[in-house]
Amino acid sequence: MEQQRDSSIKIEKDDEILTIRVGIPRCLLFYQYGVVWEKFLQELGAEVIISGNTTRATMDNGSDLDEVCLPVKVAFGHVNELCGQVDYLFMPRMVSVSEGQYMCPKIIGMPDMLRSNIPGLPPVIDVDVDLRQKKRNLYKAISEIGQVLGKGSLQSFYAWHKAKKVQRRQEIQNVHAGRKRVALIGHPYIIQDRQLSMDVIERLYKLDLDVVTPEMVENSQADSAAKIIGKKLFWTFSHHMAGAAFAFMQPPHAVDGVIFMTSFSCGPDALTAEIISHHAQDQSIPYMLLTVDEHTAEAGFVTRIEAFTDMLKRRWAVC
Repeated sequence: MEQQRDSSIKIEKDDEILTIRVGIPRCLLFYQYGVVWEKFLQELGAEVIISGNTTRATMDNGSDLDEVCLPVKVAFGHVNELCGQVDYLFMPRMVSVSEGQYMCPKIIGMPDMLRSNIPGLPPVIDVDVDLRQKKRNLYKAISEIGQVLGKGSLQSFYAWHKAKKVQRRQEIQNVHAGRKRVALIGHPYIIQDRQLSMDVIERLYKLDLDVVTPEMVENSQADSAAKIIGKKLFWTFSHHMAGAAFAFMQPPHAVDGVIFMTSFSCGPDALTAEIISHHAQDQSIPYMLLTVDEHTAEAGFVTRIEAFTDMLKRRWAVC
């Protein structure tokens, strides 16, 4: 029987052969692309180490940074956790993932901010991913990542092809009989991070609400719904969040309420929230803005959610 070939990348250290360890911080774009990134790097032969779930200590680790939003501070905490455990840090410079649009500046500049603020940072795999003009630039980035890990272009493309097969879209939750639906709009790295979001999704479930999020809306559906704006928003994820919110508010199956969750000092979200708020008002759908930072008190946060839910229930009773 033919033995399975070991494709792991090895390095020599003091006459000991070791597999290259690549760290992926559980933050920012991890919640969109983490599954694909992990599989891709594993197919290239690397041992992938992902930082743990966000904790209060993770948030505190980046609290000394000034003039950045909470998700960036959380990202620093996750990177600090990986330092000393990995040979490389995987933090691609995500400039654009769609034609004519850009990522948030904080995401584009993350590799530089990390190098400037974390001493002893391991080498960063920060190849540019810029698809704003040509989608084939993705293959250039894939090839460059493979080169860093000692693989040729064909091996890298094959690894990426296998990785894409494991990508899964979040399934829409089944609507429970007698429950109302609330659209929770926000970046996945906020609403899917239980510490950063104060476990908002679970709290809403316990208040007898079904929750839908932007990841449940296909890009094509969000683009179609967002046409009422008149133009594409400059930032890819802002555009998708707005389009998803509009899709959720379309009759005859419109949601019963909309909650927009953001982090303090996020410029793109300030515009997106205003656009969604006006549309919700036009559709007579209750809307609430939740803003979090490292000083947000859990008691006040829970009170606002409960008050919003009580208002919805009174509204349903009248209707």
